[in-house]
Amino acid sequence: MPKRWPDQAAGLRQLVATPSCRTISLSGGRGDAGTTSLVMNLAAALAERQRQVVVLDEFTGLHNMAHRLHLTPGVELEQVLRREARLIDTLIESQYGFAILPIAAPAHLLAQLNDNEQRGLANEFAQLTESLDYLLLDTRPAVAQGVPSLSLAADDVVIVLSNRAESLTDAYATIKQLATEYARRDFRVLVNRVASLGEAMTLFDRVRAVAQQYLGEEIQLKLIGYVPEDEWLNRATRLGRPVLDAFPDAEASAAIRQLADALLRWAPPRQAQGNMASFIYRLIESSRLLANRIDHAAY
Repeated sequence: MPKRWPDQAAGLRQLVATPSCRTISLSGGRGDAGTTSLVMNLAAALAERQRQVVVLDEFTGLHNMAHRLHLTPGVELEQVLRREARLIDTLIESQYGFAILPIAAPAHLLAQLNDNEQRGLANEFAQLTESLDYLLLDTRPAVAQGVPSLSLAADDVVIVLSNRAESLTDAYATIKQLATEYARRDFRVLVNRVASLGEAMTLFDRVRAVAQQYLGEEIQLKLIGYVPEDEWLNRATRLGRPVLDAFPDAEASAAIRQLADALLRWAPPRQAQGNMASFIYRLIESSRLLANRIDHAAY
């Protein structure tokens, strides 16, 4: 990593400080959307640009990013919530300039934290992320286990599309849940594994038309780019490496670098979400909403 991660004993950061870290959730569904690969490569591209980046990973087992990069996992968030470890012990540093923070945990565990436990976790998270520029959130699709809690806590939600019917269906389902049940209005869309900008725009227009027809004109979708179908990207994924590192001249590498450059120019969010400690409070609250939703569905 370009900088050393702050020591837990260095003292608590000032929680009233102006936030400088942007939190961006990328959420895909079925249809080989390739979200985890996109997050991995986007993190590497931002690190190339001397930005401090951590990926928050909601996946477990063979599907998480540490496994895909052939990295050895550390402790799990559940151990932190049970006070068996510190949050910094879960951090996994990669050789590509970014780190991974596994944050998969049952919603009910986060929902049950008392006030002191919430403050302790928020303070640890604020210290861990105080020097960051970006948190990229690799989130579970809404159709898997209710609404992804990380998407509810993020500044920006990016919906990842591919040219498959299941992907389009899941994209609309995610937008609908976040809009109708949690008052999200603004969504960014990234199209993956298509042949051209024209194909990307066609897919985007289909999703936008359906969303605005059934959810209302106030739902705003913005196309932020596309990544072409590229065998070099698939090969890099099988090698457990970002395509930017394994095949820097690949078409997919160029597209991801362009996306990173565009991301650096994004205007600030319309509604400031607060400092990094507040991200944990939003995560806990969204976990409560999700836990309640699961409980009601069980009856």
